[in-house]
Amino acid sequence: MSETVTVRWTTLALGGAVLVGAVAVGVLLGRTSTPAPVAQPQAVAQADGGQDADAKAKPPRKGKNSKDAKDAKDNKKGKGKGKGKLKRHRYAKGAEYEVEKSIDQFGEIDQMTLKLRKKQPIRFLGLPMRQIPTDNWLMSELIFQIKPDYIVEAGTLYGGSAVYYSGMLEFVNPDGKVLTVDINEDQIHDEARNHPLWAKRVQFYKGSSIAPEVHEQLKAEIGEDKKVFITLDTLHAPKHVAAELELYSQYVSSGSYMILQDTYYEGLAEVLDEFLEKHPDWRRDTKLDERFIFTKYRGGFLQKK
Repeated sequence: MSETVTVRWTTLALGGAVLVGAVAVGVLLGRTSTPAPVAQPQAVAQADGGQDADAKAKPPRKGKNSKDAKDAKDNKKGKGKGKGKLKRHRYAKGAEYEVEKSIDQFGEIDQMTLKLRKKQPIRFLGLPMRQIPTDNWLMSELIFQIKPDYIVEAGTLYGGSAVYYSGMLEFVNPDGKVLTVDINEDQIHDEARNHPLWAKRVQFYKGSSIAPEVHEQLKAEIGEDKKVFITLDTLHAPKHVAAELELYSQYVSSGSYMILQDTYYEGLAEVLDEFLEKHPDWRRDTKLDERFIFTKYRGGFLQKK
């Protein structure tokens, strides 16, 4: 009898300990899985910033009444086909909400971590870059697929991306060139300028990415019947981006891409929608959008038919 009672009390004690442990873990997870609210990040100055004050780029808005929050709600209801609404798909229902939440928050996270990445930058061959590894991977796949004669980069910044694209061309098109444009030449790192890949295939153009004199030089260099791949990463203001899309789309060859970076900035989703409405010979490649969940180019992978 006493052995039975002892066993029962032992079982109850163990069960109670397990229950208390489970509750403690649940509380701990609950505390750690919900981040503390953060202050709204400020807009980051862009490489090609020579625009009017009224065209200043704005970072994404947040909050339950913001447009981004409404878009996320509409997308969840299957209404993500209107202007400024980038439809999400292909996810199992159980994971759909968390994936969409992560995607919607990425712009905010990217801005929050920008200061850290300035101090501890992502590097390629020792050169600092602003691009995240997942986007670089997608770019490498597209460059391998297109094998462009020219990669036109609007927004040079430190010069690391230009060297990265040059490295890709070394393998897929040894005769290819990188034409990079920026309003500020001084910010290019000496390590980039002095790199053998820069000397071999990078050509720098100083000026605004939408300046007529810059495009006269680009047209003269590119000529006719070339495979051209475009990436845009300058001032993320709607008017400026709209002008860039019109100007740079003329260079892109059939089947190739024009990629707009940092699409989470306010107003850029509408600009992309308007461009696609005006140009039926272009399409948005949604297969690339959320492949790695986190991307600075969501909705900005534009392919010429």
